[in-house]
Amino acid sequence: MPESIRELDVRGLTPSGRHSEIFGAFDALKAGEGFVLVDDHDPKPLLYQFQTEHPGRFEWSVLEAGPERFRIEIRRRTGEPFRTISDFLGYDHLRLGEILPDVERMTEGGALANAGERFAEFACGLNRHIDAEEQILFPAFEQLTGMTMGPTTVMRAEHVEIRRWMTIVAASLDAQDVAGVKHAIGQLAETLEAHNVKEEQILYPMTDRATTSPRERDDLVRRMQAL
Repeated sequence: MPESIRELDVRGLTPSGRHSEIFGAFDALKAGEGFVLVDDHDPKPLLYQFQTEHPGRFEWSVLEAGPERFRIEIRRRTGEPFRTISDFLGYDHLRLGEILPDVERMTEGGALANAGERFAEFACGLNRHIDAEEQILFPAFEQLTGMTMGPTTVMRAEHVEIRRWMTIVAASLDAQDVAGVKHAIGQLAETLEAHNVKEEQILYPMTDRATTSPRERDDLVRRMQAL
């Protein structure tokens, strides 16, 4: 990870004791601080409790999604209880964008196993990000604007290319092909940079403007968060 962030492993605790331990750790955080929750089952009920008790005050980033182990990065944030699409997905762009340089540095340093683990976190996050857009955001955008052949068509096509480069990076890591990893990461980063700019400057603001209220925007965020 790019910074020192502690893990909170609750697998040895009773179910009733897990939530109190987790919320106690969250309450002790300052804005911007976080921890990585390690659990042996999908903590989605915990997410719903966070959404109810701390609306808009936390980031929930899935690093590993089972089936035997789940790892979630939970951070305290400041801001309004009703989040915008631009804020929520823009944060995810920034978070994911910090991972690829880590993978490249680890690869160049010969730590290919560590690079593979770090890239797995990236792939988990980006695949969930893309699924949230395609399954929740894009249909909402098309319904709100009536534009079914506009930005979402372009974004879906670019998602295919992004996932293609992700597959190449993973295969190159498995093959311990350092040159291949560096080339594929470069292509992936370049594709993502252009893609993210279009989403952040066009698609996300248009969706925010098309919604009828802050609560409607926040409902979309909550649904994407829980996918």
